[in-house]
Amino acid sequence: MSKRSHRSVMAFAVIFPIVSLWGMFYCSAAQVPHGVQVVADSTESYGTESYILDGDTVVFKIDRATVVYERPTSSMRGTMLSKIDVDLDMINAFPKVLGNSDPLRYLQSLPGVQTNSEFDTGIYIQGCDNAHNDVSIAGVPLYGVSHLFGFFSVFNPSHFPKMTFTGATGPKNANMIGGMIRMELPSEVPAKVGGEVNVGIMSAQGTLKIPLGKKGGLFISARQSYLNLLYKRWLKLDGSPIRYDFGDYNMTWFFAPGDNDKVWADFYFGRDYASLTEIHYDAKAGMRWGNHLEAVHWEHVFSDKVKLVQTWFNSGFRFNMSLIQDELDLKMPSHIESIGYKAEVAHGDFHSGLNATWYHVLPQNPQLTGTYNESDYSQESQTGLELSLYTNYSRTFNYKWKVEAGLTGSAFMTPERKFFWGLSPSVSLSYLMPPYGAITLGYGWQHQYLFQTGLTGIGLPTEFWFLSGELSRPQISQYVSLGYEAVFLNGGLALSAELYYKKLYNQVEYKGDLFDFLNSSYSLEDALLKGRGTNYGASIMLHKQSGKLTGWISYSYSRALRRFDYPEYPSVYPANHDRPHKLTVTATYHLKKWDFGANFVYASGNPFTAPKSFYITSGFLVPEYGEHNANRMRPYIRLDLSVNYNIIKDERQECGVNFSLYNVLARKNDVMYRLKIEGDRFAYAPMSFFLNLVPSISYYHKF
Repeated sequence: MSKRSHRSVMAFAVIFPIVSLWGMFYCSAAQVPHGVQVVADSTESYGTESYILDGDTVVFKIDRATVVYERPTSSMRGTMLSKIDVDLDMINAFPKVLGNSDPLRYLQSLPGVQTNSEFDTGIYIQGCDNAHNDVSIAGVPLYGVSHLFGFFSVFNPSHFPKMTFTGATGPKNANMIGGMIRMELPSEVPAKVGGEVNVGIMSAQGTLKIPLGKKGGLFISARQSYLNLLYKRWLKLDGSPIRYDFGDYNMTWFFAPGDNDKVWADFYFGRDYASLTEIHYDAKAGMRWGNHLEAVHWEHVFSDKVKLVQTWFNSGFRFNMSLIQDELDLKMPSHIESIGYKAEVAHGDFHSGLNATWYHVLPQNPQLTGTYNESDYSQESQTGLELSLYTNYSRTFNYKWKVEAGLTGSAFMTPERKFFWGLSPSVSLSYLMPPYGAITLGYGWQHQYLFQTGLTGIGLPTEFWFLSGELSRPQISQYVSLGYEAVFLNGGLALSAELYYKKLYNQVEYKGDLFDFLNSSYSLEDALLKGRGTNYGASIMLHKQSGKLTGWISYSYSRALRRFDYPEYPSVYPANHDRPHKLTVTATYHLKKWDFGANFVYASGNPFTAPKSFYITSGFLVPEYGEHNANRMRPYIRLDLSVNYNIIKDERQECGVNFSLYNVLARKNDVMYRLKIEGDRFAYAPMSFFLNLVPSISYYHKF
């Protein structure tokens, strides 16, 4: 391969991924909250100040009465110690990115969730990798959930009524060792034809809600970009034109034939296409990737205490990258497909279920022609069957003790006669101390049979999936956690804090790069680092939940350390996503016609491996790297501001204009370090996001 071709490949490898504190916390917090219900109780006396924390409600027990109220003005309900429900209709006031309210960017502002670069919507919870999370639509998994190389996610918030989030040490039904992020489907028949439209500077999105009689409804959503149409002449990198396009399409049919039955048919399709024409080297690179999902859900209520939910699904993710220059032709396809069945029974204090999923996976499969190293590596596809049975028990005793216990039995089988199984117990014990809050102690084991890794290490679509088996044994985690939570001022203010320690086994990181395909015989197994991990940390959040001003202040200290089983890696190293410190301040303020939003984040920089020397051999520039992840980028600092002006806001409709400023401080935050080549000169230097201050304007209309 010529030196010119080599430089083109190198340029492609590094260029393509590019393509306060407030003093009003107590204001209005002491007012009587909305939605208060007083329920007479003439049979028992509970004392005067005992209460129960129960998800998005607080239940006070007083003499011969029960007072129940909800916290209606904050978009976030619940606590970090159990689960959080996010009202997606209310995140409109949260600062937008290029006109888009993004659910995953919202989650990144929570304590214990690491903040990432502009090219990564990954959710790294309590030191776990993004691939450790169970990300789903109503329990059906999605495997690639980002657009614009990670700038925001594929979820159209107007299609989903809420998002449920559970941390890395919370109870889960899937075999994943990280957190759970679940988009919930609409479950009410629309009273009339309605919907929502949002038109921004980069894309337009909308949702249409259509009643189908008195028992059914149809929900159709779409999002489509028009970058190439409006900004074609400006989409250039060093004079080379960039083309990018994406879209998301959702359709959900909901039917309630009787009081005891609900049925959903859900469909999703998303796709991205990007290309870069490198005019200096007469080269063209392209990427295509996208998700699909098809599912049917049926819920049947047998009695007040017994409910059965069944799901049949098919979902998948496909990716392909190509590079063409002179006679060189490089392709890198990969995909993951899953077909499954889930059943869950709620019976009194128990939730039990069965999951069965069949996987067909093609790991990264490089195909190279036109060089001396011409080869089709013929990476073999993988298949596997995952089965699990689980039961969870939850009960509160004497308004003082709450016990949650679970047990999952799982098995994973492959055609190569690889068989793995595991038991995953979990238990948490909460002591309620009214009016001083509750303390929770948790412990558990978790198993995971899926892996994801790849060239970037920051969640871009070049990362691929593979199954437990020939390449690695299943991932295992063991954790212990201690937390505290309390509500004050009639529920207007909430405080939560948590300590955690987690051991991880059979962890992998990708050590290869694009030049492995050009310079040597590629082996996926040789490109993987395998070892163990230790995650530990602490987080604290103060959350104002009601009134005109809502939001939170949070701080997290989190470490994600890895030890690899190789003599050349003798020490303990930070994981690629390790960011020890993170401070977040998030606030929204509501007036009659105005909604103001602000988000500030400070976080430690990501680690990276720097080269200690370079040498040229046979026309190739070859770096010799130093200690793994021994260097760290500059701290990440960002302030976002947003304002909505509601032109019309009444019971029938709502319309207005949003103005957002992303990265108001115009700080050039590092995205990654890369080898930069200009002519005969080269340097290993940081690369920042190609835009500094990003303003946007969008029009929204709900009807």
